[in-house]
Amino acid sequence: MGQAMTTTQFYLMGRRQSTLTGYLRHRATYKEGVQDAAVVLEGGGSSDSVDLSDKAVIVTGANSGIGFEVASYAAGKHARVYMFCRSMERGIAAKERIESLTRSKSVHVIECDVSLRSSVEKAVKEFEKKESSLHALVCNAGVLLNERTETTEGDEVTFASHFLYGSYYLGKLLRPTIDKKEGRVIFVSSGGMYNTKFPSWAIATSAENCGQAYSGNMAYSYAKRGQVLLGEAWTKEWGPAGPKVVSCHPGWVDTPAVQEAYGSQKKYLEPMRSCWQGAEGIAWLLSTKQDNLASGEFYLDRKPRTKHIGGPFFSSGSFTRNTEREAQEMMDSLKSKTGV
Repeated sequence: MGQAMTTTQFYLMGRRQSTLTGYLRHRATYKEGVQDAAVVLEGGGSSDSVDLSDKAVIVTGANSGIGFEVASYAAGKHARVYMFCRSMERGIAAKERIESLTRSKSVHVIECDVSLRSSVEKAVKEFEKKESSLHALVCNAGVLLNERTETTEGDEVTFASHFLYGSYYLGKLLRPTIDKKEGRVIFVSSGGMYNTKFPSWAIATSAENCGQAYSGNMAYSYAKRGQVLLGEAWTKEWGPAGPKVVSCHPGWVDTPAVQEAYGSQKKYLEPMRSCWQGAEGIAWLLSTKQDNLASGEFYLDRKPRTKHIGGPFFSSGSFTRNTEREAQEMMDSLKSKTGV
């Protein structure tokens, strides 16, 4: 009953908040400037007047979709942008497109498969050779597979890329370089996290669903719920003097990944947002003053949103809520698995 109610409420709430219609309604309430595109050159339209000069930004999965839009935005605001991409060939092609759009000469590609511990370690070392301070880490990369697939290191790919190495391990390794005064870590989570709480470590890493066979959607949802819990945990661990940590939902965005995952079922998510409309709220999290961010919160369109549904009349209920002990067990498992 809990799963059915939660899934139904997630869809109904998404119809109101996550579609293009929801974005346009939320945007009308913005108090800070907003752009109609990721890149607005002088004289080319309305700019939000942000300046990220002298700031370094990392965006994972930056060669396409939402990641490409966020990286383009940061480059257009004069940041030094580091695109962490699994494919150097696709990364370099995306870098050249961004340079053409922004006229920036400060865009860099670092090869990184965020599903692999070894690749994340290598990428961080390469970044630290170039930079001593990081303004923003945007953990955006990941995949959603319909068949269980393991990495060469023996981890389930979806969970490893979105959460285990692509968020936790990457964030842990980069923590010493993140600027305390203005720095932030942004987990690009998903409304899919509304479907579940974080289960036991054994279930999360195998992506079984109630004893059934592997479910790609549940592997994704577990990882996305994990990112939200991680944001809460690091907020407590780092304290008010540390960098801000937030998770966010881009809304229902028409990306190649969505097309691949949902196919003809995508019609139930329409009208969908463009990539920039989904990325715009993430760009704001990246660029706004740190004081405007509520650490540990889950954002959609510049505003913290509820983290739980499933109760009567869309109340938070308990179906997707982890106890403090369960959340700590997740953190302990992450530390045990990665050693940090």
